[in-house]
Amino acid sequence: AICSAVGQSFIFYTIANFDPLVLSTVTTTRKIFSVLLSIFLKGHSLSLMGWSGISLACGGILSELQAKGGGKKKHSHAN
Repeated sequence: AICSAVGQSFIFYTIANFDPLVLSTVTTTRKIFSVLLSIFLKGHSLSLMGWSGISLACGGILSELQAKGGGKKKHSHAN
C-alpha cells in the first residue's frame, strides 16, 4: 500500500510540474529497463519480435530526446 501511494504521488508530481509526455517517457523507460534487467539478470529470453519492440521503444525515446534537445539550443549571434 505504501509503494502504491508513493507511486501515485510521483505520477501526480510529474504531471503537475512537467507535462504528461515526460511522465510517459519516464514510465516507458522504466518498463524497458525492467525487461532488460529480467533478461540479463534472470536469464529470461525474448523473441525477435520482442527485441524489435524494445528497439522501437528505445528509438522513440531517443528521437524525443533529440527533438527536445534540438529545440532548446540557443544560437549565439556574432556582434
